[in-house]
Amino acid sequence: MKSIFLTDVQKPDLLQSALSQMLPSEGATWILASTAGDPVAYFAIVREGESIVVQADISGRHYHEDDAVAAVLKKVGVIVGGRVQNEEEES
Repeated sequence: MKSIFLTDVQKPDLLQSALSQMLPSEGATWILASTAGDPVAYFAIVREGESIVVQADISGRHYHEDDAVAAVLKKVGVIVGGRVQNEEEES
């Protein structure tokens, strides 16, 4: 499993509705599914210190589908601000 993040969120109060516009949710988790219906990635809103980020954990079966996951995060970022980064870019 690996993770991709939406950081530097400018409008955290809009995160839940932005994610819900694009993905089905199960409680506090949103799921990007493949065409076969299995989960590609799980998205969650996470507090890191004083910041709020969206963390997308990519399933091992879909390990190389970063582009699809990043595309969702970029769409959310258009609504709430922020930038997409992967684990290697995390500080």
